[in-house]
Amino acid sequence: MPVVTEIRYDAKAGRYRLFVDGAYCTSVRQRTFPALGIELGQRIDCDEIKRREAFHWKHAYGEAAWKKEKVRIARVKAIIEARFSGLEVLVEGFGADSNDFIPEHPKEPGKPDLSIRGKQSGQTYCALEVSGTEVRRGADYWVRPDKLSYAQHHPEQHVWICLHYARPSEKLVFIRPDPNQCYQPVPVRVGKAIEHYVLFDDDSRETGSLEDFYAFLLSQRPEHLLASRHEDPI
Repeated sequence: MPVVTEIRYDAKAGRYRLFVDGAYCTSVRQRTFPALGIELGQRIDCDEIKRREAFHWKHAYGEAAWKKEKVRIARVKAIIEARFSGLEVLVEGFGADSNDFIPEHPKEPGKPDLSIRGKQSGQTYCALEVSGTEVRRGADYWVRPDKLSYAQHHPEQHVWICLHYARPSEKLVFIRPDPNQCYQPVPVRVGKAIEHYVLFDDDSRETGSLEDFYAFLLSQRPEHLLASRHEDPI
């Protein structure tokens, strides 16, 4: 079995260079290296090291988090369809319609999980990316830069981001990225790794409520929705 024989830190590049059986294997980002669990003398082959680096975030969270994400998507879909019987919410994002853990990346990062369209007209009104956590902590809302970038590069899709929190009480927060805003990610330590997020709060002009999102849908003039308003299931 191959063995990690050298770990060399390159301060200028901010990366760890890893050697297996005396030969250079790959370099790993400083911010993710602690989360990979790689150490000198460890029995592991080069391909596995590369795989851990490429998909470290999905493997760090594992299948349990993947399944919770599916629950969030299904819940948001149900809430919107319960409010407007004239709408259908389609699951379209990468892996969003599967309960299986997918250890790979989508072709276009940040592509939304859902699209919302009229049942009769077939017209698509917007796309919705679903994220969030089971328990909300703090006052800030964290959004990955790739989700914002996708929305900014596809203004014709009217992309919104929905953050769903199940506890301490169910809450949905909607964020509509500004296509002209240059968002600056900040480093956030999550577990052993450091990731970069754009932070929003309740005072951010992009941030809105469930009712704000409904108002947007109605502003698209789907007249058949006006007569099909139901009680919200939350």
